[in-house]
Amino acid sequence: MKKLILGFCLLAGIAACNTHSDMTSPSGTIDAMFTAMKNGNMDDIKKFITKKDVQFLESAEKLVTSVDPDAIAKMKSKMGDEFKNKVKDVKYTLKNEKVDGDKATVDAEVTENGKTESHTFNLVKEDGAWKISLLNSGDGMFNSMKGDMGPGTQDLEKGLERLKNMNPDSLKMLMQKGMDALDSMKKEMEKQ
Repeated sequence: MKKLILGFCLLAGIAACNTHSDMTSPSGTIDAMFTAMKNGNMDDIKKFITKKDVQFLESAEKLVTSVDPDAIAKMKSKMGDEFKNKVKDVKYTLKNEKVDGDKATVDAEVTENGKTESHTFNLVKEDGAWKISLLNSGDGMFNSMKGDMGPGTQDLEKGLERLKNMNPDSLKMLMQKGMDALDSMKKEMEKQ
């Protein structure tokens, strides 16, 4: 459950990148997302993700806000600054764009602190624009954010259902633990 909360915090922190972009190609969407993140434009990532993902994020925000009205604003503020600092020196290369009708994949090599990781982004075409599919993505970067939610709950939607049924005080306590974990991660990043 701790990983779920941390994953949600990361998604909520990312859930925000307002930039002018070329979303007429899958690679253009990924490039625009990376550019927005590097520039610290953490106000509207919803622009780059599918409608289903936007609905999920908005549902999660409503749930969290019902428990702690200030939590989302705190998370977005904290994660926006930390994420901008973390990704400012990240380099990326996009390649192997494959389009099959209204679905596409784009491979990305992301280098941070001399370490390179490969990720595959899954995209779908919605209203003439290519959008990243977070919830249905096989991409390791987004899957690592999801964490292990236990047997029978392998996606974020099922995890959200579990959150809806939690005692609000317990959820608030877990969210605080998630924020504490973010503080710890920040301290570790500052050491590097």
